[in-house]
Amino acid sequence: MYRLKALLGLVSLLGFAFSAQAAPRVAPVASYRIEAAWDGEQKTLVGREAVTFVNRTSRELPDVVLHLYLNGFRNTRSTLWRGLPPPSGSDAFGFCELKRVALPDGTDLTRRISFLAPESDNPADRTLARVPLPRSVKPGETLVLEVDFESRLPRGVLRTGWKDDFVFAGQWFPKLARATDAGWRGRPFGASTEFFADFGVYDVTLLLPADVKGKVAVTGRVAEETDEAGDRVRVRAHAEDVHDFAFAFSPRFEVTKETVGSNGPGKVDVLLFLQPDHRRSRQRYLRAAREGLALLGTWLTPYPYPVLTIVDPPTGSGAEAMEYPTLFTGGTTWLSPASGGEPGTLALHELAHQWFQGMLASDEVSEAHLDEGLASWISARAATRIFGTPSPVVEAFGVPIPLRSLKRPLPEGDSQEALDQAAFSRSDPTLRETWRTLDDAAARTNAYSRTALLLESVARTSGEQPLLAALQEYARRFAFRHPTTTDFLDVLGEVAGPEARDLVERSWASAGAVDYAVTRASTRRAAPPAGYLGDGPGRAYRAPAGSGRSFESTVVVQRLGEIAWPVEVEMRFEGGQTVTRRWDGRAEWMRWRITGPRLLSAVVDPRHTCLLDVNRLNDGLRTEPDPTAARAWGHRLRFLVQNLLELFALVAVVPGASW
Repeated sequence: MYRLKALLGLVSLLGFAFSAQAAPRVAPVASYRIEAAWDGEQKTLVGREAVTFVNRTSRELPDVVLHLYLNGFRNTRSTLWRGLPPPSGSDAFGFCELKRVALPDGTDLTRRISFLAPESDNPADRTLARVPLPRSVKPGETLVLEVDFESRLPRGVLRTGWKDDFVFAGQWFPKLARATDAGWRGRPFGASTEFFADFGVYDVTLLLPADVKGKVAVTGRVAEETDEAGDRVRVRAHAEDVHDFAFAFSPRFEVTKETVGSNGPGKVDVLLFLQPDHRRSRQRYLRAAREGLALLGTWLTPYPYPVLTIVDPPTGSGAEAMEYPTLFTGGTTWLSPASGGEPGTLALHELAHQWFQGMLASDEVSEAHLDEGLASWISARAATRIFGTPSPVVEAFGVPIPLRSLKRPLPEGDSQEALDQAAFSRSDPTLRETWRTLDDAAARTNAYSRTALLLESVARTSGEQPLLAALQEYARRFAFRHPTTTDFLDVLGEVAGPEARDLVERSWASAGAVDYAVTRASTRRAAPPAGYLGDGPGRAYRAPAGSGRSFESTVVVQRLGEIAWPVEVEMRFEGGQTVTRRWDGRAEWMRWRITGPRLLSAVVDPRHTCLLDVNRLNDGLRTEPDPTAARAWGHRLRFLVQNLLELFALVAVVPGASW
């Protein structure tokens, strides 16, 4: 009964059926037909939606659960505001209000709505709504829900909002939580977590100002644009095999289209919506998309969609560096140096999300490392391959000043340490659900830098190609299937080997750190043996004598961190001799005693195989002090003083000059 009423109600509500579109790649679970009108004065989207839900779980569902993400900006009592700076002004707030919820047969469910705060200490949160149904939806059945809503966008912050004439609408409509065999999977919206949803078909019609015609960026494609009365334009967009829908518009956008290959069955239309003051970044965006689609399509799986949309937001809009299916936002400034790799490296990071967030669609609320961490590692390798190692550094009076990017990737080589290895979460293991972590810093560290550094360390320890092969098989096997950490670890062990799996699993399971230190490096001349030497009749006494020609050297390396990692210890001796010992790193310490040439130095992990080591300063010791570093800094200081004295002299001789 639900199925027949659902289809009839949906056709009568919006006039045409999903069957008019091409067959999707994945069986739809949550599909949406939305009509909404933008009010530029109130910053609101007033709309209605028909949500078609197919219960593909093994469980009867007596209710539906809806995300109202914009209610995170409703007031300072929300869970979201706990992780954000204090708001200023009424335009910093937003909301998503359910005006009416009903079935196609007219049954009104609005009065049944309640708000959920599962496992939360904040009953005032309004970002998760429960709607009881007259009858449970059985496995295999279809439900259509009609929803009238009003959404107000805040001034740009945290993935959504507006700035001047630019609007980016993310998480703007009432959206189903994900249905699982355990029931609805949904959490209140928090600052340190993102999203989780089922795949479906989206058909969205927007009534917007006429001056943005041709300048509307959407998930999927713009199917048609029609001029309307009242200086409006009606824009209809369509997307399949996606689990979310976002859009952006601005009359100032400069739109560029380029058709590129992606190592897939067809071409991809790359659409770039660019700010006029960012024109110098146009080719950097396009190159990242063009070469990134081909490279990631080879390393993972071919990009499956016919379109990729890049939105370049105005600086400070709050919409920078965010990903949605088939669409992502970049971020740059008019003076961004080309040597820094931006916005290309950032674009590659967001492009990688098209696989890990868009196609694989793992649970970002609980397992953010499966998206952000994997995307960070592979996009950094892509950035190095395409753009080379970035060097966003300028010099002032001989002093190098690094420039930080929006999302710093993990480049190859020693510059990997630019990821700030000190930003390490000691409060939570990565395997703890993201929303349960101590704070936003812990969540971000585990999801981004810790996982990216871990994967690069595994690549250097167990091999780069096995790890890439494992990621390719993971992407191929679990596309459109919402994989978990267990799925990833199983593929990793199967393809890259048990050592790779063990390293990742142990590191994710611990809140501790990797820290190896050379705590002793000593050498002294070896005295000839003395005392009673030999056995039986050949035993003879030898008196102690002076020092001999060889040296006795001792090296001790200690594991100061909680996580064990296999490392090498390199010992350098006088005359150019080098001895390298490999240690599994599991014991608390390891000691080597060597007789031979004089020991000069000892270094643990000399090739920086394990990038998780939180203190590189204790990785080596010399048997004698080395004044090279002190001399280098002394030269820099003298150079700086010389420049300052010349500046003072210029001020003194210029007529009329003053401080």
